[in-house]
Amino acid sequence: MQRNATLNDQMLMERLRKGDEVAFATLYDRYWPILFRQARRLLQDEDEIRDVLQDTFATLWEKAYTIEPTISLSAYLHALVRNRILNMFLRSKVKDKYLASLAHFSDQVEASADFAIREKQMAQRIEEEVNQLPEKMREVFELSRKDSLSYNEIAGKLHISQNTVKKQISNAIRQLRLKLGIF
Repeated sequence: MQRNATLNDQMLMERLRKGDEVAFATLYDRYWPILFRQARRLLQDEDEIRDVLQDTFATLWEKAYTIEPTISLSAYLHALVRNRILNMFLRSKVKDKYLASLAHFSDQVEASADFAIREKQMAQRIEEEVNQLPEKMREVFELSRKDSLSYNEIAGKLHISQNTVKKQISNAIRQLRLKLGIF
């Protein structure tokens, strides 16, 4: 089978929903360079960029059947990349703060055991703080971060506007940063 670069995104998505690997490969070839440039503006490490894009395309393959036909594939993929990078930054800041505190205590206890305990505690603390968010805000945040849904998909699923989704996610991140001491 040959890749058909002349098909538009909507037609390729129809085929992808049916498990067509050639359609996936065509979309991959079409969007990889564009998404690479987008990620390159925010990340310097090419391995991190490749990881983000690999994860993005894996999500596209896994969730193809759930993507609404009316949604712009380009916007969906750009949102996935943006969210993956934002999550990476958030984890990196938490990790940096954690590592700084770990260095302070490393001479008192064995680092590997302490690291595992602290990592588990930090994950629990983050989960607790997410659970403390107002119900709707938490739902929107989790759909965005855990389920990797775009603003448009969340808005459609919850019957709210995209601006409300954007504001809820922004407010959730702001609250989490304040509560976790991340600036």
